[in-house]
Amino acid sequence: MHATLDTSAEHEAVTRLFDLARAGAVDNVEFNQLDSLVYSRLLEAYDCDQSGTGGGESIS
Repeated sequence: MHATLDTSAEHEAVTRLFDLARAGAVDNVEFNQLDSLVYSRLLEAYDCDQSGTGGGESIS
């Protein structure tokens, strides 16, 4: 399980991911890390496992 982030940090991560995507900066380490973080938190929130059942694909 992932370390629990506070609400402010989660909001900042999503905001930064959006900013990077909007700027077209999707081929860098920061984008990939944030994408992975947000995606894993969504899977966790919707109680999906990461083996592919119940979830979709990452946006990266």
